[in-house]
Amino acid sequence: MNLGASQSDTEELRFKKAVLTLISGLIALLAILWGSLYIYAGYPFSGAIPLAYAFISFCTIIYFFSTQKFFFFRFSQFLLMLILPFLLMWSLGGFANSSVVLIWAFFTPLAALFFNDLKSAFRWVIAFLILIIVSGAIDPFVSKIVPPMPIALNISFFVMNMGAGFLLIFIVIHYFVKDRESANIAALTAKEEALKSKEELEHAYKRLQNNEIKIRELMLTDALTGLPNRRFLDERLNDEIQRLKRYGNQLSLILTDLDFFKNINDSYGHNKGDEILVEFSKILKQDLRPTDFSARFGGEEFLVILPETSIQAAEVIAERIRKQMKSIRVEGVTENISASFGVTNVAANETATEAFIRVDKALYQSKKMGRNTVTAIAK
Repeated sequence: MNLGASQSDTEELRFKKAVLTLISGLIALLAILWGSLYIYAGYPFSGAIPLAYAFISFCTIIYFFSTQKFFFFRFSQFLLMLILPFLLMWSLGGFANSSVVLIWAFFTPLAALFFNDLKSAFRWVIAFLILIIVSGAIDPFVSKIVPPMPIALNISFFVMNMGAGFLLIFIVIHYFVKDRESANIAALTAKEEALKSKEELEHAYKRLQNNEIKIRELMLTDALTGLPNRRFLDERLNDEIQRLKRYGNQLSLILTDLDFFKNINDSYGHNKGDEILVEFSKILKQDLRPTDFSARFGGEEFLVILPETSIQAAEVIAERIRKQMKSIRVEGVTENISASFGVTNVAANETATEAFIRVDKALYQSKKMGRNTVTAIAK
């Protein structure tokens, strides 16, 4: 039922408009039936009250459909539902002679709980209690003015009022409970979706972190050998020098260059040269300590950072690596693979550039001395 509803209405408001329109229409139809029965039973004045109610109620429904003014429609229906039973009760001679017609007035506070809020419902309850008090005060007078209804007729209207009244009250309560259940389900669903969204965000954040780690690894790793590249090497060397300045420990460097590597590439091709670089990187990975750091410096040059290591110990390590070069075997390459090494220590008062110039000078001397040798130059 979309009559009276606007496009801006929420689903909940549309539902409430439809329910109130349905209940108002049903009560108006029952009012026509009740009014006709009262007139037929010889109570024309009492019968005119529900008939007038039905006419006014249908007018407010039509007005609501044409204007969509739900506040006016709701208030007018609540007021009619509250006043009609009391007027009818007074016209029939009070509490005892009205066949519990007052049950219809219960709709107003119940409906206010569903269609308004607790504060509004409380105001309607106050109005109901005031009318009860007024009815109690005037009951002795109206009971004397209006002759009592025959017992059989009184019982018949009692059964009709109780049956129809409680049925419609049940309908209101049913819709009220259904609305609350729908609200609870919606809240629970929203909470579950929020938790799901939170979990998805956490997973996405973790994936992003993992991707950032992988991207950083790719940025800092040499694709061929799997060793750290020049960028990572620069970061690590600067970190180690800063640590050296803080704690005063020893730090040494080894710079190595594969001998006659260009000739190997020219004679056997770059693929064989790449295999030799990979095999040499394996020696560096296997022969160094976990605290040591080796990186591909560029081309066939590699740099090793040795924290907490003296120049004498670094020279021993370089010599051990040089001897391990004999184990490199690449299919199709007949020449022996060798490398030249330069070794130096790093002082706390110098820069990475200064230390590198010195270790490069040591490597140059090894090549000048015939290659496949280790040369150390101390600071």
